[in-house]
Amino acid sequence: MSFEWVRGTCPRCGADQVLHHVIGMPVREVYNSSPAWVLWEGCTGPGPDRECLGCAHSWWSHDVGFAEEEDDEYLPPLRVVGAVIIDRDRTLAARRAPGKSAAGLWEFPGGKIEQGESPQQALIRELREELGVEVEVGWLIGRGIGTAGDHELHLDCYWARLRGAPPTASTDHDALEWLAREQLAGREWAEPDVPILEEILDGAEPRFTPA
Repeated sequence: MSFEWVRGTCPRCGADQVLHHVIGMPVREVYNSSPAWVLWEGCTGPGPDRECLGCAHSWWSHDVGFAEEEDDEYLPPLRVVGAVIIDRDRTLAARRAPGKSAAGLWEFPGGKIEQGESPQQALIRELREELGVEVEVGWLIGRGIGTAGDHELHLDCYWARLRGAPPTASTDHDALEWLAREQLAGREWAEPDVPILEEILDGAEPRFTPA
């Protein structure tokens, strides 16, 4: 029996130093093929099944990551990512264009996670497609929850900074504004972005993993 082990990356800091805590015991072939970062916990596990050695973050693998297939019995959350793009003391805010969901509301730009993508990979792709920019993705700020049709929507927002020229237009927004922190509260924000906005207004500081 062959088994492909995929270590993955941390959804908070992006490091690849991830430990897998596996509940249960496999057949011998799977056990023997497992790399050193797979820890077999037996019948009872210690808690979250993933742990990052880089930033000490722990999480359940089913709660983050790539898009999931739905079926007649399971309607997975819609997983999206957003970028709090900073430039010195300013943050980029984007207003949803007419004809888009949540039109007229402000948000942090981003989009859906596609099958097989990490949150960070999805964010880089979405900002390239939506704003025509390249970014460095920093640490996770937090999660906002909303709805999208029948789906629950999970928005994970990350610090980001530009690698190159700033955006001048967006495929999904009719306005882009660079705002000082104290100006962010003067906009009407989409529901999932509000918890992220509150973190920023409460003093959250940008954090990036050193190169």
